Amino acid sequence: MTALQFNLFTGEAEDRRTRKQRQADRQRSLPKQMEMFPQRDIAQFGVKANPHIPLSGNVKLLLIPEDPRTEEEIEADIQRQAERNTRPMFSD
Repeated sequence: MTALQFNLFTGEAEDRRTRKQRQADRQRSLPKQMEMFPQRDIAQFGVKANPHIPLSGNVKLLLIPEDPRTEEEIEADIQRQAERNTRPMFSD
């Protein structure tokens, strides 16, 4: 909401701001696109990675296997596998 001044001669409300002030106000009211990632996480061209990891010599990069299952899910899978590997005592 802009503050309007009343003209003493006509009695009408007028916007007495400069063109720059009106443009700045319009820019503030426009929707702004949010950044998906912080600026520090965006790749910068021409910038060296620090610290530099030497990949020559006896440096080995390994992938570590991770199991996303919970303890209960792991136990249930082990139980199911044990039941599959066990022969029934009495055949039908």
